[in-house]
Amino acid sequence: MKIFERIRENKGFSIILLFSTFFWVFSIVLFIVTNNTAKSELINVESSRALTHYELVLHNIIDNLDKIEVFTTTVGVSELSQDKFDQFTETNSFEGIGFISLSIAPEGVIEYYYVEEYDESLIGLDLVNDERAHVREAVEYSIENDVIVINGPFVLIQGGNGLVFRKAVFEAGEFVAIINLVVQYETLNAQFYNTSSDVVDLGIYDKDNNLIFGELEYEENLDFYQKIQLDNIDWNVGVKVSRDYRISSLLINVTIVSLSSTLYIFAIILGSRFYRSNKELISNQKKLIHFDNLTGLPNRRLLINDINTAIRNEKPFYLGFGDLDNFKNLNDILGHSVGDKYLQDISERFIGIISDILNVYRWGGDEFIFMFNTQNKNDTINLLASIYDIFKEPIIIKETNYNVSISIGVVRYPDHGDTIDDLVKRADIVMYDIKSHNRNTFGFFEDEYLDNLQREVDFENKLNEYELEDFQVYLQPLVKTNTNEIIGFEALSRLFDRNSELINTSEVVKVYERKGDIFKLDKYIVEQTCKYSVKLKKEFKKDFTFSFNISPITLSNEYIEFLELMIEKYKINPIYFVIEIIETTGFKDINESVRLLNKLRGLGFRIAMDDFGMGFSSLSYITRLPLSLIKIDRNFIQNYQSNKFDKMLILTIRDISKSLDIEIVVEGIETEEQLDFIKEIGAHYYQGYLHSKPMNIERLINFLQEIEVK
Repeated sequence: MKIFERIRENKGFSIILLFSTFFWVFSIVLFIVTNNTAKSELINVESSRALTHYELVLHNIIDNLDKIEVFTTTVGVSELSQDKFDQFTETNSFEGIGFISLSIAPEGVIEYYYVEEYDESLIGLDLVNDERAHVREAVEYSIENDVIVINGPFVLIQGGNGLVFRKAVFEAGEFVAIINLVVQYETLNAQFYNTSSDVVDLGIYDKDNNLIFGELEYEENLDFYQKIQLDNIDWNVGVKVSRDYRISSLLINVTIVSLSSTLYIFAIILGSRFYRSNKELISNQKKLIHFDNLTGLPNRRLLINDINTAIRNEKPFYLGFGDLDNFKNLNDILGHSVGDKYLQDISERFIGIISDILNVYRWGGDEFIFMFNTQNKNDTINLLASIYDIFKEPIIIKETNYNVSISIGVVRYPDHGDTIDDLVKRADIVMYDIKSHNRNTFGFFEDEYLDNLQREVDFENKLNEYELEDFQVYLQPLVKTNTNEIIGFEALSRLFDRNSELINTSEVVKVYERKGDIFKLDKYIVEQTCKYSVKLKKEFKKDFTFSFNISPITLSNEYIEFLELMIEKYKINPIYFVIEIIETTGFKDINESVRLLNKLRGLGFRIAMDDFGMGFSSLSYITRLPLSLIKIDRNFIQNYQSNKFDKMLILTIRDISKSLDIEIVVEGIETEEQLDFIKEIGAHYYQGYLHSKPMNIERLINFLQEIEVK
């Protein structure tokens, strides 16, 4: 009763009680939300672990099936024999997947069989007319849809439980054989249990949600459910928080609610302290809103407020846009933990130079904005010098020195823009110009940058004068590193002006991508390459490998249909053609890109990543894309002696590629010293002026004839 009297008599106490009640409810809700978020994160982590494991398992199995299919189509079903099959199995390992047996069934009848202990019981087994319905259906589905089909788990004729992966083989579009890879169910299930934990229950299901691995039967209210789809194999992963974890979470919730209630009573009794706590809370909220969580620097929101304030007051200032040099290499090679620690340490140094006339903001990633509250250019230059001074000493992380520089583009308000977007955009232009020439310095916006924008417009108008037929396709030899033998060529587009001067190819590609015409150009280059393939094979009685670049913008179902048309039109074998994805453009939808690239690989094409390390994907894409080759960009081989990050990246790519059975091509080899280095690291192929420059088809034929004469 007394408490209600105090409420009526004391408005201040009423306010304290109101806020205390709100805070009590808020704390409980916040805890529940946080607990649910933590639970979701936990489920995501466990789910990702399960997904990653089974993607690797499926990749391994699919790669083995691809080997068998290539062997079958290369030898030809009509030329197959048990001896040839035995030679193939002796030179290829099928360990690590619980391997039981491998067989080839021409026209559906098993004739060739491999297993550690030979068993003739399966020879002559007609899979097409097998008495087991699930076997017949799997074979028919693989033949009709040209996909890998999984049978099982079921009891095998030869004994034991197994999963059978079946793949139809076609020659000239006609079904010729079924290949069968049998793996132990117990082995894969044991691998599955290695991914389990006490926190969640996991299950792997087939496309009809029948349990394959684990003990978690499929149900509608799973905490997580997702498909694993590789080469049209559909498995599903299900995750549900375990019963023990749910009970422990409930106990924690009850405990927290009890503690919150106790604190609520104390909050009423000690209401006077609420005001101080409230002020601290507001202060922390402001800090979260206006300061970067990782570095502690002012963030983009505070920058916008400060710039808008200066603009409203019509107060001139300079603005610098800075981007760390070589930070991407450090982050990719050493990991995000080292990268984040570097950002934190360099930001501490930035905080140390903040003053009334200089403020530093984190724009995002490794980009920073510098606001110079002065109208004087010399003062700004002196402040820039103080920024570069903090980069002179290396950052020390775990007793290792790291040197990363910064490039800064500077603009002035109001001379170079009257909005934050204009100022940042123009400072960014200056910064990228610096990066492309010098790095580790700064520059001011000049009228020449506006002139450059006009030149881009003029350049595009100039290109509009040319047709696709004006492009030429030059071929640069691809050379085997150990033998110096030419094994193929890279097709490169070349456009010459009316004075026979070469027009910058990279600028041409940028314009075509911007106009949306890159698809037409890529198709034209491919068809010319097919023509040259036919011509060189006829001239030299030899199959050469041909590679050609396509932009990720081009990659589409329509492009795949075009390639199928080229295969039919020119009677080419896709196994001799390599499609190079230009990494510097980046993928808009990585999942869709992986699907399309797998479809291309299914047609027989090999996939290569061009300009690797220079663009958006870095090391993270290697395991996702169905790559056969990686092309290391010329910039890394030119700088490997002077830049330890470039050399470390080359060696890292070498090690990862070796583990994933991906071949390496090194571009830009110009000296014997560089050639010796790539031989030492085990690179498979190279291109470069040391051997030969790109040539048109006529000059290339003469070049190859001269080599033959010698």
